Amino acid sequence: MAASTKNFNSPDGVYFSSGQVQPLFRTLADTSHLNGIFFCQGMRYRLDLGARLRYNARRRMSSVSEKCRVVGSVPDWQTWCSVAKMATLPCDYVELRADALPAELSTEQVLAVRPAAPVLLTARHAAEGGLRAWTEAERLRVALQLLPMAAAVDWETAMLPHATELVQAAKAAGVTLIASNHDFEKTPSLELLLEREAAARAAGADIVKFAFRLNRAEDMMVGVELLRRATGPLAVMGMGALGPVSRLLYAQHGSCLVYGYLGDTPTAPGQWGSELFRRALQQLSSI
Repeated sequence: MAASTKNFNSPDGVYFSSGQVQPLFRTLADTSHLNGIFFCQGMRYRLDLGARLRYNARRRMSSVSEKCRVVGSVPDWQTWCSVAKMATLPCDYVELRADALPAELSTEQVLAVRPAAPVLLTARHAAEGGLRAWTEAERLRVALQLLPMAAAVDWETAMLPHATELVQAAKAAGVTLIASNHDFEKTPSLELLLEREAAARAAGADIVKFAFRLNRAEDMMVGVELLRRATGPLAVMGMGALGPVSRLLYAQHGSCLVYGYLGDTPTAPGQWGSELFRRALQQLSSI
């Protein structure tokens, strides 16, 4: 007996049979260009994906963009001033790189220019990608002076033991403390990353951030396993040629922050533009 053909025109998804709940397409926002015939349990299914049969991606895929927040990093003072004039921004937080500010700017001048989105304050150490060669005392002083404008502050895990004043001030003001770790040459071992996470949490970090260079595809799985074994909120991102795709992958696996850039210049290798990143996240479902 010939197998019968069944048309399945559900607006909520495409399933092999009425008894199964297995979306055929999990990550496609628009499958209108796909057609085909599939066989399952003796039944012949015709896949007719026109305007009437489209996977409801927006409803099913909103989970990633809801859980993973986009940080728009600003590379220079001129861009910061332009961003501050925008009524709406394609990101959830704007990162102020204090190490990229002109040395002649006063604290009052910086505090007077604020964007529409919450500010993530970063005063990066030169050893971990900072743009200014300053003393640790100067860096700490600038961070404390700019803390009133911040919703979150980023400090390197290795330097947190020397920044107790900043940690205490952030906690007292209700500012989220992000402890960051960078490796611009390689992907550290999972064991080392877990040790650094534990050290960051012991030092008072609310979020632990890792950015490392991916030299081969297999390196991406280290970040996936790190997210699986995390003991608290974690932000993970890859750098280098594999950086862009890794940032989407890590967002799907639970990274709570993803960094893009505002303006024309990335602030780290592997970044996307913030607007493009936000649109991409809206097409993804959690894994």
